[in-house]
Amino acid sequence: MYRKHLILACLLMGFALPKMSAQEKISEENKAKLIQLEDSLARYADSLGKAFIPMERLDFCITFTGFLKEALNIPGSAYYPFSKLTGKVHILYPEDKSFRIFNWLVAPSPNVRRYYGVIQLIQQDPQYYPLIDYSEELVKEAETTIQSANQWVAGELYRILTRTDDQGIKRYFLFGFNTHGLYSNKKILDVLSFSPKGPILGAPIFIVPDDRGKKLVEQTRLILEYKKSAQASLNYDEDKKMIVFNRLGSEINDYRRKSTYIPTGQTDGLRWDGQKWVFVKEAIPVLRLHDGQAPIDGVMGGN
Repeated sequence: MYRKHLILACLLMGFALPKMSAQEKISEENKAKLIQLEDSLARYADSLGKAFIPMERLDFCITFTGFLKEALNIPGSAYYPFSKLTGKVHILYPEDKSFRIFNWLVAPSPNVRRYYGVIQLIQQDPQYYPLIDYSEELVKEAETTIQSANQWVAGELYRILTRTDDQGIKRYFLFGFNTHGLYSNKKILDVLSFSPKGPILGAPIFIVPDDRGKKLVEQTRLILEYKKSAQASLNYDEDKKMIVFNRLGSEINDYRRKSTYIPTGQTDGLRWDGQKWVFVKEAIPVLRLHDGQAPIDGVMGGN
């Protein structure tokens, strides 16, 4: 299985190709190629998670990756919608539609998840970058390091949020979910920016409580790790203009054992101050009732 995962990593590494000459639109010849490749991609995408023999899913993933590499190398492919892949793999765009991310996972066994991704710039010339799962190598440093796309704290992506800081730097915040752990799951909030050399993941712009909840610290991404059987939320609240998430705590009062963390009932948040995401305690206040009181249509009433 490791050998197959290495083959996939090598295939993805081949995504970042030199620019080709620009064309004004997708030619009919190239459109025909993309339609044919999309049919193959859709067929193999179905097998990524549904192949009867789990170990064969990596084989299907190798083939799927090869077809995707061929498709994204076609001039103008960034403007092709790949609508047949919708619902089979994740295809996410930021608000400005400057790029898109193809993202998928493979489960070669009940306790193993492999995550894959490709960032494609929306432009005429093919330019794209692989996201290589580096989560297992960054267990202790994941919240304090800055990496390239080749060292991705991986997950199943479900949202991209955009913010431009006071210096005009545009940052894209990636919300992800990782279920690879044997005893715990993770919700991940990472930050993506672009340099002349390519994508950069992570930035010291998250001001959050430390593991003990004693003081605020600066991190390069937010990772909420919690008990496998628990459920925790992490998303952006449009009304509150904040990122909101469940506060987590150890059910055995051991802050070092993340596999014992469960939601405590409070919801905290992060507010953008123009430079960083700053922690907000109890972003959604807890309704505390006194004896003899009950909530009635959102208004406190006594008996």
